[in-house]
Amino acid sequence: WLILGLGFLAGCGFALNDPAWHASVGDILHKRDIPAAVTLMSVGYNIVRSVGPALGGVILAVFGPLAAFALAAVSDLAPISAIWRTKWEVRSSPLPRERMTTAIHDGVRFTAMSLEIRAATARAALFGLASISILALLPLVVRDQLKSGPIVYGILLAGFGMGAFIAGMGNGFLRKVTSQNRLVAFASVACAVCCLSLALTSSVPVAAISLALGGAGWLITWTGIDVSVQLASPRWVVGRTLSIYYALSAGGMAAGSWIWGSVAQNYSLTSALEGAAGALLLVAA
Repeated sequence: WLILGLGFLAGCGFALNDPAWHASVGDILHKRDIPAAVTLMSVGYNIVRSVGPALGGVILAVFGPLAAFALAAVSDLAPISAIWRTKWEVRSSPLPRERMTTAIHDGVRFTAMSLEIRAATARAALFGLASISILALLPLVVRDQLKSGPIVYGILLAGFGMGAFIAGMGNGFLRKVTSQNRLVAFASVACAVCCLSLALTSSVPVAAISLALGGAGWLITWTGIDVSVQLASPRWVVGRTLSIYYALSAGGMAAGSWIWGSVAQNYSLTSALEGAAGALLLVAA
């Protein structure tokens, strides 16, 4: 229960940090630079997510759990130091300070009235519900279909992160040759292909290539939706619209993890991955 409680507190910290962190991009950069900045943040997140577990595993094996958690705590000092050193531009507002309940109500109402933000958050919830199957079911794919263990699992996660990294580096060029909406649709199809490949293959190289494709689709889709929400939101409400977007996308991923896990348990792993692929095609439609 202590571990679950601490995990809950960590999740609360991420929920409070992420919307403010992403909303601050518009306070630092010009509007035209927001897509590139969001892409760079997503690339960094995916690199750390791929490298972090491997590094944490080595530290855990060599030095023990205390050292691993202590290093994780110390690493949080870096972004705190960066925020502390940043010279923020203070913008005075003629509007009075809002009460928290009023601010939440206005943020929800603005999101509900904005067709573009409403469509983006709905798409994020559905994509989160469907795409999380790739990561949630990957341990079962490694164990049951690839007949492998932790080393292969780490290799496949690295492939996922590498695909995201390559997509991030090419995202600026892709936005120039096609629209953001079409790019998100293609990326969702890429994730669907990844699910189908994982459902049918028993080859580690094929699975690694599929996960690289899935990682690319994952980054492009989340970056595209994030940018859509930011550009459609005025500065006074962007933190609140991003909070709603993150809440719905995280809720979709939580629900998807449970749904696809239940399908895999009660029916088959192949059925779960095929169902997720079908849902991803709905996102692309």
